[in-house]
Amino acid sequence: MADEQSGYGYASDEFVASPWNFGLNKAFLVKFGYIPNGGKDGAEQDALDIVFNINGKDKSCRMFPVTHGYGKNQEKITDPTAPEFKAAQADFNAIITHIAHAFIDNDTYKAGVSRPINGFKHFCEIVKSLLPRDTPTRALDIFLQYQYKPSEGQTRTYLEIPTKMRNGAWLKPAQAGIWVEHTLENPKDNDKALWYINEKGEEHPIWKNGYFMKSPNATRTVIGGDSNQASATKSNATASPASAAGTAQNADKKEVATW
Repeated sequence: MADEQSGYGYASDEFVASPWNFGLNKAFLVKFGYIPNGGKDGAEQDALDIVFNINGKDKSCRMFPVTHGYGKNQEKITDPTAPEFKAAQADFNAIITHIAHAFIDNDTYKAGVSRPINGFKHFCEIVKSLLPRDTPTRALDIFLQYQYKPSEGQTRTYLEIPTKMRNGAWLKPAQAGIWVEHTLENPKDNDKALWYINEKGEEHPIWKNGYFMKSPNATRTVIGGDSNQASATKSNATASPASAAGTAQNADKKEVATW
């Protein structure tokens, strides 16, 4: 361990690879709830704290109140009555609905959030109250994609949890079987271009079309790097079983308290 004052000393020289993979991964939802200090470095900021444990490592997809939408020229639109603002709200609501659907049926969720809602905090509390108490122990299959573009100050994209539903389902209860990835070469936009089949010939409910597979979300972008690097990442993934291989019954349960 490095000396606290000088900063010099021991540091591990072992390479630790990320446990996350493009495509299917095994997961548990270990945190879901309102927090008042969701800003940078714990700054005061309303937020919905969402954390998945994916292949043994936690990954956050914290969400915040909708304060604006974007116009055609990427200008911020803060008028709550504007179509762009309403579209941003719909995107937020759809993501939360999708997460809830991994645990409860549509009628139960729809009825639960159809009551009067007194703001962002109240909404977060309602949704959490609808989720089963054993939610953190229920195994899930989650699909990770690459960021559309590098974050500010970065030169490459990293795997992320989707924040919009335009590319289809990305979260489901863990499906039984050993899932092998299949892809279609040179797909058209509406073709089924990435899908998973288990040893019984059954198809996984998460799949992607050609439009997605040709987008930056399906390959790693490296600014100034080898343009073939991203292609190699995707093609290698199709040669091995999906990382979510296994059954819901045999999945290792995350040791966390119920809520």
